[in-house]
Amino acid sequence: MFNIIEINLKKTRTFGWVQDSSNFDSLCNVVALFDNMSDFHKRLKATLIPALVSPENGRNEMLRALDENRIALNYKLLIGGHATPRSASPCDGIVQAAIKGQKREYIGDWPADNFVRWAQAFGFISYNYDNDSFSITEFGKTLIKSENKNEILIQAVLSYPPAYRVLSLLKNPNAILTKFELGEKLGFTGEDGFISYPLASIIAALNSAETQKERNDIRSNWESSSDKYARTICQWLVKLGLLENADKEVSIQYGNKFVSDTLSGFKITPVGERYLRNVSGNSRHKKVAKVVSYEMFATKGKDREYLRFRRSLILKFLSSKKGKCAFDEIGKFLASYGLNEISETISDDVNGFINIGLEIHTDENGAELKDSICDFPIPHYKDLSEKSELSAEKEIVRAQLKNISHEYLSLMDIAFDSQQNRLFEMKCMELFLYECNFSGNHLGGASKPDGALYTDVYEGNYGIIIDTKAYSKGYDLPVSQRDEMLRYIRENLLRDKKQNQNEWWKIFPDNLDTFYFMFVSGSFKGGISEKLKKIAMVHKVDGTAMPITTALLVAEKIKSGEMSMMEFADGIRNTEYEI
Repeated sequence: MFNIIEINLKKTRTFGWVQDSSNFDSLCNVVALFDNMSDFHKRLKATLIPALVSPENGRNEMLRALDENRIALNYKLLIGGHATPRSASPCDGIVQAAIKGQKREYIGDWPADNFVRWAQAFGFISYNYDNDSFSITEFGKTLIKSENKNEILIQAVLSYPPAYRVLSLLKNPNAILTKFELGEKLGFTGEDGFISYPLASIIAALNSAETQKERNDIRSNWESSSDKYARTICQWLVKLGLLENADKEVSIQYGNKFVSDTLSGFKITPVGERYLRNVSGNSRHKKVAKVVSYEMFATKGKDREYLRFRRSLILKFLSSKKGKCAFDEIGKFLASYGLNEISETISDDVNGFINIGLEIHTDENGAELKDSICDFPIPHYKDLSEKSELSAEKEIVRAQLKNISHEYLSLMDIAFDSQQNRLFEMKCMELFLYECNFSGNHLGGASKPDGALYTDVYEGNYGIIIDTKAYSKGYDLPVSQRDEMLRYIRENLLRDKKQNQNEWWKIFPDNLDTFYFMFVSGSFKGGISEKLKKIAMVHKVDGTAMPITTALLVAEKIKSGEMSMMEFADGIRNTEYEI
């Protein structure tokens, strides 16, 4: 079972998770191109590639590869290059030529990659680590030859753990869940790649939107990787008749108020209920073996390979044992491979296996795998016993979070990714509002701070203006951001609509008599205390800079009762916040 293979690749691919690909006919064609006896394979060689691919973009190489008796196609040959701009990129991949695009006769490299991932995730094609190539499996041949492809596709989707997870979350026929609610419970907790937009923040943003264009943008574009995975899986299940679309009226508390709106959601169908019962195993039906891969266990981050390796070993160990395995027993096994991990980390990984769709029974001491999984290789191309500084720091924080959900550990990843600044804003506000019991709101947008927090009269009677910054190399608080914070402080003190038409300060109750400002980022640099003091002296309003690690530990102390709201405010001293 412990099939560890040495490979020469400099890095591994990202498999196991798919975004935005939901056309089953195109999926079947991608599988069929590997079968030189299929009609589509013949059409691809005779018509599509000659018409769409020029000689300088690899036409002859593609045709030679498709002429082989046992077809094994290299990744780059399948997907093509990454030419920019993508809208003007040539057709230089076999899968690009195999699928018609919306505006062109072929698709680009990114959707081509997703179709290959999809075929691999469903077990129709297999990946060869030795030469970075793909070949059709016996299951893939069955799909191509079958006259009832729908039944084969249902069999494939039910053996794909994340799809099983989605169906399981919707097993109550009265349940309707949005992509955000599903995405929140999909994947491994507390890391980049498996973060969902907070549902309450989405509803609050829709309520605050001033135009229909803003509302449409929120509905269409506000989604994380995990939300996209959930949406794509649901689209598959809807097309196969296992789920159906259903609007959901959402009324949810956000800070000290309730916000409401209607979102698109999904619910299980009677057909879906029947298949879910069957695939779960009963007296008449054998439990379906789940298809997993090493790459499924992490998607982003510097420690992606380390996490994949660790989680692969844990799952292999669980699958090799009968009965419950204690976390300390798993820890000793990992140590034999040079991986030293605390029980909290192992427990979080086990819960991650549950969230990707594996059935595991767990308690505070250990876990037992109740599922059957298909064997999978563990590629090994370098020493994976050392983790990054960020992961090491995350483990220290993880051990201290007894009351705060470990999902917030993902903030330690996205705090250094400027492309996820909006998600960082929303997750930070969620941390303060839900875990620390502040009142307030995520604001964001033009001429507004990122958020505002406040306490009631019994908890200190103060407000905080929040500015969050996801920044890759430590935030040095440039002059422009200092001036922006000074403007927000001044607007809040004057409360004059002539100063700012949006009157964002109305979030604060009239009875507040003390205010602070706070910057939140991954880390700070460049004489931050002096810069904070310069902001504070202008309007006599004190502030702080809070690294995200400190924010997590502060939230833990507040939620546990170890720190009061007054004690929190006492720590705001025009320096980086310390605990």
